[in-house]
Amino acid sequence: MRKSKVVYVIQFTGGAIADIKTIIPKQLKGPLQKELLGKVATDPVAYSLELRNELAGYRSFPWREYRVVFRVFDDRRVVAVVGVGLRSPQSSENIYRRLERLARTGELAQGVLFSLRGFADKDSR
Repeated sequence: MRKSKVVYVIQFTGGAIADIKTIIPKQLKGPLQKELLGKVATDPVAYSLELRNELAGYRSFPWREYRVVFRVFDDRRVVAVVGVGLRSPQSSENIYRRLERLARTGELAQGVLFSLRGFADKDSR
């Protein structure tokens, strides 16, 4: 008997959607979606790296020259993508530095909660 894979739903914060619109070229959006659904949605921990310090609890999925940063919610089977950025540390706005600033102000957590709000509403019905 084959063991079925647990599939996670991938949700995007407003910031992650803005990142994808501005950073990822149009011709790469489909391939990125395919990678996220094929890897992160099936086993988010195996295909990503654990982050530390102010981004503890978040993970980074390296793909081509980009990083996709997300948080896993096993109890809801949800992956909340919070940001996408270039992998280069020389990039003008390093994705980790930007997300650390948002974490300090509480905006990162607020974005994640907003993206998960629909799941909480469905559970309470």
